[in-house]
Amino acid sequence: MNAAGGRDLCAVPGTRRTCDRRECAALRTVLRHTVRLGMREERVEFDGVPARLYRPADASALLLFGHGGTHSKDSPRFVTLCRTYAEATGLAVVCMDAVAHGERSTVNASPSVPQRWHSSTAAQMVNDWQRCADGFSSIGPPVAYVGFSMGMIFGAATVVTMPTIRAAVFGVGGIPGGSWIDDPPLEDQFLSAAANLGNVQLLMVNVTHDELFPTEGTHRLFNAVPGHQKRLTFWDGGHDDWPLEMHEDSIRFVTQHTRPA
Repeated sequence: MNAAGGRDLCAVPGTRRTCDRRECAALRTVLRHTVRLGMREERVEFDGVPARLYRPADASALLLFGHGGTHSKDSPRFVTLCRTYAEATGLAVVCMDAVAHGERSTVNASPSVPQRWHSSTAAQMVNDWQRCADGFSSIGPPVAYVGFSMGMIFGAATVVTMPTIRAAVFGVGGIPGGSWIDDPPLEDQFLSAAANLGNVQLLMVNVTHDELFPTEGTHRLFNAVPGHQKRLTFWDGGHDDWPLEMHEDSIRFVTQHTRPA
């Protein structure tokens, strides 16, 4: 399934090029803000939903991390990012395989996105995130959601259903457009969820030449969120160009807005 998400590449510090899987370990070192000793990583499963947990020793709350389309919880790019966010924020990061991705993919999956796939899958994704949050409730409640591309598409509806989430980062997303997607109901779903995000601190991080999420659609989603607890930033580049500053800003944002009162 070629849902929103793109290549398995990472931004290289100080340049506009990207790295392959072998460079992800080096990128992780550069991205790291804080090293927290004793972080535990493990694969878990709740009611048939496989996930990865990154748990710093002192974690007392959860960050839910939504991966991009064509990726999974085990994709090097998202493994690197999840570790980085856990180490830097001190939150236990959970990344689950989205429907039809990773361990949940099917043998004869379509190479393109089926018609109305995102809108028809959203309710199941919300339910799956709730099951993951319930499964890790012994650690603490979910207080943050971070999602890139497809992870952003399912993030809005998920955040709305979880009143303990105080901060959300939506990366390289918005109302999608272009020939890659045929999903008329999705826009109304998006705008309806956005209208209920006024109590959440929201950061949207985007790129100027996104071939999957046009700038106009990004602004439409941002403008649908009520209140003044929202921020929108852009970096130069295409859909898969995620500069280090994007992650640094989002990590600072999550840390700032999830500190204990």
